[in-house]
Parts: sequence; C-alpha cells; structure tokens
Amino acid sequence: MKNNALVLSRRHAIALRNVAFSISLSLAATSALATPTNASTNALTNAPQANQVNVSGDATTAAVAAFKVEVSGNGPALILIPGLASSSAVWKETVAALQDRYQVHVLTLAGFAGTKALPNSAMSKGFIAAQEQAIVDYIAKQQLHKPVVIGHSLGGFLALSLAANHSDKIGAAINVDGLPALGAMFAEAQANMQKSGNPPPPQNTGFDPMAMAKNMANNTEWHTQIAKDMMSSDPMTSGRTMSELASKDLRPALSKVRVPVLTLGALQNGAPYTPAEQVQATYEKQLANIPKNLNHMAFAKDSKHFIMADAPAWMQQQINEFLKLVGSGK
Repeated sequence: MKNNALVLSRRHAIALRNVAFSISLSLAATSALATPTNASTNALTNAPQANQVNVSGDATTAAVAAFKVEVSGNGPALILIPGLASSSAVWKETVAALQDRYQVHVLTLAGFAGTKALPNSAMSKGFIAAQEQAIVDYIAKQQLHKPVVIGHSLGGFLALSLAANHSDKIGAAINVDGLPALGAMFAEAQANMQKSGNPPPPQNTGFDPMAMAKNMANNTEWHTQIAKDMMSSDPMTSGRTMSELASKDLRPALSKVRVPVLTLGALQNGAPYTPAEQVQATYEKQLANIPKNLNHMAFAKDSKHFIMADAPAWMQQQINEFLKLVGSGK
C-alpha cells in the first residue's frame, strides 16, 4: 500500500506539472487566436462594482500599470490577488461577502485577462518580484494600514512572499491553494519516478482551455470564465510567470514570517492519482518553515484548485474566522 501511495503521489505531481506547463505553452501557441465572445454567461461574468485605478510598478515605465485595482467597501483593508492568467472576476463572490465590512482592493495583474503586459524593462528582477514590489508601493501610496493579503495560486505565492519579506507592511496573509516551491515538488516527483521506472500518466498536448478549466474546478458555472481569462491573457507573460514559479523556492524564507498565515488547500487537486491525505501532506511539508504559532491550515476535501468555485461558503467561513482571529474583523 505504501508503494502504491508513492506511485500515486508521483503521478499527481507530474500531472500538476503537465497542467501548469500546458497552460503556459498552449497560451504561447495560440496567441493569434481571437478573444472569446461574451455569448456564454455564468455566475462570474460581471465584475464587482468598484472604483478602478491602474498602478505602475516602475517610474520609468509609468505608461504600463503593474496591475489594475478595483476598490469597493469600507473598513479595514484587504488586498485580493488572483492566480496565473486569472482576472479579478474570480473574487466576485468573496468581494460580495466582505465589502460591507472591509475596504476590498481586488487586483488583476499585468498581462492577464486582457490587461496590458509589462515590458521587459519593468521586470529586471522578474515578473513576480516586480508585482511584489508594486504591491508594497501600492500599500504605501494608498496609506493602507497593515492590510490582509489574500491570494489564489500565483496570488497565494505572492501573499506568502509578502508575509516572509514584508511582515512589517501587512497584517496577515491568506494563501488559497498556493505552494512555495512548485519546482521542488516537480523535481522530487521526477526523480522518484525515474528510480521506480513508473511512466507518467498520459498527457494531452493539445490546447483545450475548457478541458483545463474542468481540471481546475468542479463547478461548471466557472468553466467559461476560467477559460476566457486564459485565452485573453498575454502568452509571453503567462509562460514567463509559470517558468518563474517553477524555479522559485520560498521555503527557506518562510522562517522569516512574522504575521499570521492561513493556507486553504484543495484536496481534490490530485484526483484520481493521489489520495487526499497525500495532497494534504504536500502542503504541510512545504509550509512547515512558517513559525508554528503563525501557521494555520484548513483543507477543502471536495474542491479542486479554484476553491472559491467549488467550496465558496466553506472558504468564506474560513476567511471570516481567520480575520476575526487576527483582529481584522468588525
């Protein structure tokens, strides 16, 4: 049984790698395709009613914003960051549940979901580093007092990085299904697979954004929006960012975290290759360097990657309880 679990875990890691890289590579291969129309509608189509501003990450490239921001509500500040090739629309239900008690700042990162891509001159240290610095600058410029940062996937990585590198600037971080070291997980799985001689599961090399969306969310009402965001994202930005995520290892820096961190993990990410307990073990292992008194975790047992799609009520309950715990609730 132990050997079978290891095989499944390896297949899960390889499957995740294939999905992640297929997104970036297929976006690059289809950059000439037209953006999908709005003929198909779902629960996420309309963005929250908000004031919109564009935020530049570098004075020398002020013509291009590091991210677009939609601000709504009143109260303690929250910053919501979507994931790779996603828009602010993924936070619509979350914003609706929070904006009566909080001032919610919802980002769409440059190059994703139709926003203008950053030029190379604005990313001398990389896309992720540029976004992290732009968020720090935004907090200072807007005079936000210790905002709680909530991020999904890539946004979760950014929330963890802000908690590790800028604990003096934020009040807490909520990481929704992000990992600090994707590349390390992939490399470990590849090495184990080579030792065992087990072949990876078959992979689909074609570009099918709807199939990708179905792999990342059970909720069918979300599939159109997820696919649309992918198709309208800049292929070079998506590919570069995925490459950066695969090469970064935030685990050592997590020991520097000085603010509470909540990680919400999706236990169906590995289905059908990996049992839920193996998926949970991956989160716990990768986030173990966060000081124990600051490290909080909860797991959505029936959710895929987009927890806000598959378990919105559960996710909102976890967020509310954590915000009260860290003193950000009214």
